[in-house]
Amino acid sequence: MKTTTIASLLAAAAMTSVASAQFWTVSPNFGISEGVSNNGVVSGSALASGGQYFAWTANGGASLIGGVSAGQGVGGRATISNDGRYIGGTVFNAVQNYHEMGRYDRTTGVWQGFGAIPTIGTQIDSSVSSGWGMSGDGRNVVGLGWTTEGTADAHAMQWREGTGVIDLGTATVGNSSRANAASFDGSVVAGWQDGAGRQGAAWVNGVQELIFNGANPAQEAFDVSDDGVYVVGMGIGSFFSAGNAYRYNTVTNTYQALPNLASGAAQRMAAAAVNGDGTLIGGGTWGTGPATFGRGFIWAEGVGTMSVALFLEENGVAFDPNFNFSFVSAISADGQWLTGWGNIGGPGNTQTWVARIPAPGTAGLLALGGLVGVRCRR
Repeated sequence: MKTTTIASLLAAAAMTSVASAQFWTVSPNFGISEGVSNNGVVSGSALASGGQYFAWTANGGASLIGGVSAGQGVGGRATISNDGRYIGGTVFNAVQNYHEMGRYDRTTGVWQGFGAIPTIGTQIDSSVSSGWGMSGDGRNVVGLGWTTEGTADAHAMQWREGTGVIDLGTATVGNSSRANAASFDGSVVAGWQDGAGRQGAAWVNGVQELIFNGANPAQEAFDVSDDGVYVVGMGIGSFFSAGNAYRYNTVTNTYQALPNLASGAAQRMAAAAVNGDGTLIGGGTWGTGPATFGRGFIWAEGVGTMSVALFLEENGVAFDPNFNFSFVSAISADGQWLTGWGNIGGPGNTQTWVARIPAPGTAGLLALGGLVGVRCRR
């Protein structure tokens, strides 16, 4: 039996990984990131209302790709396939004169629009639908479609390559739903259902499951693992207590609360990003105001919750010590790329950050609250 310390184990791991560990910031002019692929292509939305989406690579920098980012009555996010080829979101249809859910092909530079939900689709303001998530294979885009049911009623919507638009429906007429993310093959979709607030929901092979924390409705779900097993979402604490994000198992139908940061925990805690097998989760915790005012976190299986700065440091990533990590918005399926928002000098200077982690398992040696000794047998 030989006793070693985490510091020595991390040092050994760093010998092979630190050369590839990297960190970048993106000009504030290109807004906030919302997706990242396994080969480091980042997708995001311009901060200005009515702006475009952008794509970023380490070698090529950021470039505008069209589409219409959220603002001025238009919704949606720029999410990306695992191989970085496709970006999902919302695009303007000049022929029909409305906004619709769509997909951008980076190899052709062309947007494809998917229109409205069949039969019951309608136009509200300037949109018939909006794109909020994409499957890992790029063959599914999910989001929201406006319908003629109820009053300004929206349904979760899925476009599947080779099939077309699918209405995922709503639990009750008059209450809206929305899809925010999809598993690798699109068989599991995550989002929310109105009725008990924005309750977290999952659609497994098209059948809706509402998510509960005990007897209480869980909050909105934001992402789903590639294998479709885990859905992650948001928790809101009381006025005097911090919230807890969650990981929901769609196979066993079990809810797992994710602990907030030991230091800096706030009333709201949102898990917005997950890797392919659900073992690495990221997001942010904040109080009043937008999430750009918060603190980013990473949760690792078997370890717990830690700050983004600590996670990056222990994985050999160098960054400006004055940089404040506000949020983790996306993690690649392989867990090696992370992106989110942060600032130097306050939320008024919000910009996108990107990090590459060559050995994501290194974080598993950390424990919430600091380093601890590990006993190893050799």
